[in-house]
Amino acid sequence: MNTQTAVRADGLFVLHFLIFALHTYFYRREICGFLFIALRLVRNYILEVTYIKITSALKITDAHTHLPVDPKNFTEKRDALLRVMQKNGVSRGVIISDSELESSIGSLTDCAELFRGHADIAVVGGISPYIRYERQLKQLETYIAEGSIVGIKLFCGHEPIFLNDPVLTPVYSLAEKYSVPVLFHSGWDNPQYSAPDVIRQAAEEHPRVRFVCCHCCYPSLTACFHALLGLRNVFFDISSIADSDASVFKTILEEAIRQSPERFIFGSDYGSCSQKAHLDFAVSLNISEKNRKLLLYDNASRLYFNGR
Repeated sequence: MNTQTAVRADGLFVLHFLIFALHTYFYRREICGFLFIALRLVRNYILEVTYIKITSALKITDAHTHLPVDPKNFTEKRDALLRVMQKNGVSRGVIISDSELESSIGSLTDCAELFRGHADIAVVGGISPYIRYERQLKQLETYIAEGSIVGIKLFCGHEPIFLNDPVLTPVYSLAEKYSVPVLFHSGWDNPQYSAPDVIRQAAEEHPRVRFVCCHCCYPSLTACFHALLGLRNVFFDISSIADSDASVFKTILEEAIRQSPERFIFGSDYGSCSQKAHLDFAVSLNISEKNRKLLLYDNASRLYFNGR
């Protein structure tokens, strides 16, 4: 964190302390309400200025987004996503399709065709071994070969499929053949399907495949990083972490980023979660500006945009 950011952080601490002290001392007095509101306004102003200064100085890629459920029309869904990105200063995005053949957030075909020709949007294709698997594998390979798809997503936990299940071998073979990453859902509900030990086994069995652990096994971030930071082919996508009180995970995440800064990727899970809340969280992390640049842009650039 640079000196200016550190000064702002110290100032915010003082403001928080004053708000607490005044609220306690003047609890029953009218002046309390006025001072409390005034100090909160100042604090919010400092937060917003800090956010604007940092985000305007950095290029940002949101490497985990979905089309919103509403509106119903796919063109309108795409435009809604692009508007949110523009509003939040996000210059590039990675859109992840559903594994269903028909879906309100877009199937593999829907997303590949919807964003065809969008240089600043990369598409990751979802696939399920339970839904016309052979057909989806062929379709996925066609899109990857022509450059319309840059990665593969497995919905472990959303579907009853373990990341180390041999049925996924064709997916990993495809990823290795075309050197595209395999993203997978982790944590939240049904975490056993991509628990840290399961991830570790899959990553060790397929050392040439780059795995992206979406959500960092939330809320078990400590167990996730303890088991997986030593595996160089596992990357970490911080999407959905800021969907609740993310402050409890800040220290854990900051330390993990310091240990392996080239393997952490910013994502919001937009479509389900707030992109702005995740950007605020990423900006608030006490990491070097070099590592913040890696988190917000450079790592995703290498993984999804051929380094550009």
